[in-house]
Amino acid sequence: AKMKMDEAQLQAAQARLDNSFVRAPFAGTVGLRRVSLGDLVGPETMITTLDDTRSIRLEFSVPESFLAELRLGMTISAESVVYPGRPFSGSVTSIDSRVDPVTRAVTAIAKIPNPERMLKPGMFLTIGLERSRRQVLMVPEEALSPRQGRQYVFLVVDGRAVERAVEIGARTPGLVEVRAGVAAGDVVVTEGIQRLRDGV
Repeated sequence: AKMKMDEAQLQAAQARLDNSFVRAPFAGTVGLRRVSLGDLVGPETMITTLDDTRSIRLEFSVPESFLAELRLGMTISAESVVYPGRPFSGSVTSIDSRVDPVTRAVTAIAKIPNPERMLKPGMFLTIGLERSRRQVLMVPEEALSPRQGRQYVFLVVDGRAVERAVEIGARTPGLVEVRAGVAAGDVVVTEGIQRLRDGV
């Protein structure tokens, strides 16, 4: 009986000792200490922060008009003013079941891999959703020569300018998709096309 009583006291002492340590429930990066030495710490006291930043959970809103385009697994591209010109790619992992009646937007969550730990929790990011991806030919806008409702470009073939009618598609700033009329690897004239003639 004495041995059982001593074992119970030992277990109680071990439990009190265990409660005097704070152990992280997962691996991560510890933030600044929020308490000072000697402070009384309770269950509700914030001692520090712990962040697992190997991947970032990104919450964002999408206007109702794009709801048909939004789907799980779609690719997103995010940029931060902290790292200009450095895109971060991820994918949509969750979509809310309701549209906010005030903002007329739906909330979505994406996961962005962050192996270099460049992104920090709380940062603002600009999001781009990739609605579709396809291989296209693009030419600079300044290569196009509009005439009588059609678009033309000048190719360089054997050192001579060859005028070619083209069918254009989507536009992005500075570039135009060419659906027909040129092939990959063709050399397209981009300057001085106003003074250029076929065969010059």
